[in-house]
Amino acid sequence: MLFGGGQLAWLWSQRLHFGTWVPAGGTICFVVLLVWLRLDGRWRQKYWLLLLLTGMMTIGPMVGAIIVRTHLGLTFEYDGLAKDEVAIDRLLHGQQIYGINWQGTQVDGYSYVFGGLETRHFNHLPLTVLAGVPIRLLTAAVGIPFDYRMVLICFVVGGIAAVSRLPATYQVRFMVTCALMLNPALATIGVTGHDDIMYVVAVVAGLALLARRHNVPACLAFGFSAALKPFGALAMPLALIILYRQWKQTTIFPRRQAILCLVALAAPSILSILPFLLWNPGAFWRDVVLFTNGGIPDAYPISGFGLSGLLVALGIFRPSDYFPFGVFQLAGLAPLFWIALRVLPIRPTLGRFIAFYSAAFFAFAFLARFFAHNYVATLVALACCVLPLAGIPFQSSELAPGQLHDMPSDDLSAA
Repeated sequence: MLFGGGQLAWLWSQRLHFGTWVPAGGTICFVVLLVWLRLDGRWRQKYWLLLLLTGMMTIGPMVGAIIVRTHLGLTFEYDGLAKDEVAIDRLLHGQQIYGINWQGTQVDGYSYVFGGLETRHFNHLPLTVLAGVPIRLLTAAVGIPFDYRMVLICFVVGGIAAVSRLPATYQVRFMVTCALMLNPALATIGVTGHDDIMYVVAVVAGLALLARRHNVPACLAFGFSAALKPFGALAMPLALIILYRQWKQTTIFPRRQAILCLVALAAPSILSILPFLLWNPGAFWRDVVLFTNGGIPDAYPISGFGLSGLLVALGIFRPSDYFPFGVFQLAGLAPLFWIALRVLPIRPTLGRFIAFYSAAFFAFAFLARFFAHNYVATLVALACCVLPLAGIPFQSSELAPGQLHDMPSDDLSAA
């Protein structure tokens, strides 16, 4: 109720960007779901109704904003969306996307951001751009304007499919869907074009696959999450801990599977980053690494809700200063992953996995050069998944692969 009501309030306040039909349809579906929730049981039906509500309140605003944009142009969209779209077009024409000047493109409309920094650097990893290429080609083939939110819609649908594959009851899936897809902190920034949902979906997909012992595809999903944004890489050590525990339970160490898993973890980043790194290593290093971590005169300013913002507020640093925050990040992550190594194998549950991932996410973001609002939104969404998944164990050799899935969907003690 809290999440749905908050998102509805935002939809009504921003209805000029995607039409009145979106909040109106969402309100009707929301009221129907509230009435349905008063009935005992029937969580399968409630879950499917929730997915309909997700379509109305999360995908609907994106579709509406795409339609309105064809008449009004960019209005309330995130500057990263504008750059991703230009980068995709440049890539399709064989042009570089790093180390270039973005003036003269639609990114010019965001020259007010930090004195025009956004027109001089592109700090997104290549897979963020590559993921949009197939959809850009498809829209060109059918003759409709491309909008990067079309890519995000595909990931939202993929996220729903990933949650639906969790070895959990429908009630648990209901709560996780609310946390990720109807969270006004995360879902609303997706409407403006923020791409955080992409690596979050990849992490959830990896978790669902790992929970069902589909180890190589799970590692591939975690690999894609890391290739989309560095936050995704924080799930890799936790996945390796779960995998090592599984492998220790076998009589013969599965060396071939272990090699495939390691390759799957690394392949997405290597295959997507290496060509651009070889194409122009200096430009890639300046845009992706130095711009976000400091080391160049026009680096992203020290700011945000974390330690860095506090130090600026106290006058210890100026926003343009350089400081190796990466040392703090490593110092914060090392003990956390050491605790995970000791604790997670004792009682490995999906909830503990997400709890450690959320803690690592917080440490990494809080101690970084900047802690942006979209990171806070993602952290809130992840933290809300911990309790629903707390009792769901990873399937082990003592648990048949289909055992959890076959339990009655309305059983709260599914684990």
